Amino acid sequence: MGVQKWQQWEEREENRAVLQAWKMAGLSDEEIAKRIGVSRSTLSEWKRKHEGIREALSSGREFADRLVENSLFRLTQGYKVEVRKSYKLKKPVYDDQGKKVADEEVLATGIDDEYVKPDVRAMIFWLQNRRPEDWRKMEEQVQEEDTRRMVVLTPADVERMREYANRSGKDGSAAEITGADEEKPGNAAEGAGSTAEETGAGEGVEAAH
Repeated sequence: MGVQKWQQWEEREENRAVLQAWKMAGLSDEEIAKRIGVSRSTLSEWKRKHEGIREALSSGREFADRLVENSLFRLTQGYKVEVRKSYKLKKPVYDDQGKKVADEEVLATGIDDEYVKPDVRAMIFWLQNRRPEDWRKMEEQVQEEDTRRMVVLTPADVERMREYANRSGKDGSAAEITGADEEKPGNAAEGAGSTAEETGAGEGVEAAH
């Protein structure tokens, strides 16, 4: 009786290493099954029955998860990276007598350290998943407070604000538009502080546009 297909992946160390590498690379069980040449249900059956295959796939997945977790943690802390850069330098050129006759531009390569700032979104994601009882509740409270502070303006409110801005720009008045009484601008005969009832057509009252 020949060697069955599952035995090739269960008993051969090099094949188990391939399974682990595929999982480390982020391949799904369906993608791995296609590469092996079996259905996903068959691979699931292999994992259930054969410890070598199961361990290769699980260890590869766990290793990949740890790599991603470590990268995410680095984002929450900030880190330094080495960046290779090219520079233009002037190189003096001398004649046979040692006298400088020109400057020649040459390209030089150097390495700079650059600091990557912590990523706030990565911090929030990390904390909400590692300490959900504290951080998800906090986010809900912040959203609720933001909603309470929200001011909703109607079209009429916007028009009144525009009218007020236009008036302030023309006569420097800081009078508040309330829809009731307003100070009459430009009428010196009645004295300071005199008022007129706004009717929308009275003298000295500017019509809203």
